Amino acid sequence: MTKSLPALAVLLFATAAYASSAPMPKQPSTAPADPLAGLSMDQQMELCDHLETLKKQNKPLSPKMQQQFKACQAMTMESMPETAPDATQDR
Repeated sequence: MTKSLPALAVLLFATAAYASSAPMPKQPSTAPADPLAGLSMDQQMELCDHLETLKKQNKPLSPKMQQQFKACQAMTMESMPETAPDATQDR
């Protein structure tokens, strides 16, 4: 019993040391990075116009360009008001 207690303690510490040194698996990122990050508003508008022109010309877009185009669409959909203000409707 006296020899088994230190052996058990060594086994416990060795297991804990091995577990702490094992590399952690990479977890997939849940939030994709903003494809328009790092660009000024003017640059974003210019890029969105360029991508829209390419899309209208039926030119193929790279995967990164497709992500940027979707971000542009989301940006324009958020900025569009759902209904016109009352003052505009009265005119």
